[in-house]
Amino acid sequence: MQFSLKRSQEGGSSKAAAPNRRNVRLIKANYIKEFTVIGKGEDPLDLNNCYIDLGLINAREEAALRQAENEAERIGVGVTAEAQSIFDALSKTLPVRWEKTDIVVMNEIRVCSPYLPENVSGGAPAANERVKKVLDSERKRLQARGPGQL
Repeated sequence: MQFSLKRSQEGGSSKAAAPNRRNVRLIKANYIKEFTVIGKGEDPLDLNNCYIDLGLINAREEAALRQAENEAERIGVGVTAEAQSIFDALSKTLPVRWEKTDIVVMNEIRVCSPYLPENVSGGAPAANERVKKVLDSERKRLQARGPGQL
């Protein structure tokens, strides 16, 4: 895989931006259909004119990895698309996590397969009823969409 580097100054000069700040874009070389040389500029690889904030790059990488890990934990392993849809609906309003194929809500309420209101157990009665209500409304919404449209 071959890449091409382009260094540009975009967005004008901002008071918040550093004066020598540059945007670097990586473009796959096979996407370029043609190019025209419009003049010779300064060497973009001249280390005297180039500043890369490695701390910022590392922080962005760590944040992206944490986000990817959090998103991966939200995907059920060995569950149906319907179960994942129910999990996603519950997660919009309540803290949820997977424990094998069970959905654990607020660390105390468990929703077991086949993810019906009668399969909800544990927790305070009011919280339990809230989970059953969300579960029931999500199941009705899924049935209204029809089979195969999850």
